[in-house]
Amino acid sequence: MKDTLEGRAVGILIADGLDAASIEAVKQAVTEAGAKVKIIAAKIGEVKLDDGSLLKVDGQLAGTPSVLFDAVAIILSDEAAALLGKEAAAIDFVRDAFGHLKAIGVDQGGEALLKTAAIEQDAGVIAIGNVDRFIAVAKTRQWEREASVRTLA
Repeated sequence: MKDTLEGRAVGILIADGLDAASIEAVKQAVTEAGAKVKIIAAKIGEVKLDDGSLLKVDGQLAGTPSVLFDAVAIILSDEAAALLGKEAAAIDFVRDAFGHLKAIGVDQGGEALLKTAAIEQDAGVIAIGNVDRFIAVAKTRQWEREASVRTLA
């Protein structure tokens, strides 16, 4: 893989009530790196952010798997993480991202969802507050993870 995000796509899993500034910072950094941002939520439509603004959802969680993206970010409140932890599509979303060696950016709620999905953090799971580090890691696959997710010949 080339060391770039140009022409790639990053999926951001979100829910209602999130910090608008945090979402905007991730979207801006991904876009500036040359990638497309797709917002994923439990339902199609819009999510309401903490400042009252509405953010258009590009894909419904149950129909927009993480395999469609080169990297993913999971930005959730603790309450949203608890709710999504009961959704098979959310568990599949994070497990597939991990299993396909993608970079995963997380906040505290994202970490909780990973824990629910029994995913242990590694060098490819980045705190989304360090957006520059997430962008750097999102440019590549996490090859060192491969032995932990499949039997290698």
